[in-house]
Amino acid sequence: MNIDMHHDDEQLISLIIDLQDRGFNHDFVIENEHIRCLQYNELISPDDFEILETYHCKSSGKNNECSLVYAIRVTSHEMKGILMSDYRSYIKGMSLRLWSKFNSVIRLNLSMIK
Repeated sequence: MNIDMHHDDEQLISLIIDLQDRGFNHDFVIENEHIRCLQYNELISPDDFEILETYHCKSSGKNNECSLVYAIRVTSHEMKGILMSDYRSYIKGMSLRLWSKFNSVIRLNLSMIK
């Protein structure tokens, strides 16, 4: 598992290009109890994917908002992709079960930094 901190929009774009070059070609969004693959309109249970890498990206905009970028692998059919979320929408509409999965990865990554 990897964690990294990027500090501007250009680096965020470079991060996404790097992930795509490494085969993370699908887009995921959070949808209540699941994540959804946008290309296939498929709901994926928290038990059916793993978070391989996590990035915290600070925007260069005036609000200095941070985005979370996750490199995800769906275990049932070797699908890899990217899920992006800002901190505010990260917790909106997410089930406790899904939140626990993402939160445990964040906690683990923060403990690795110390």
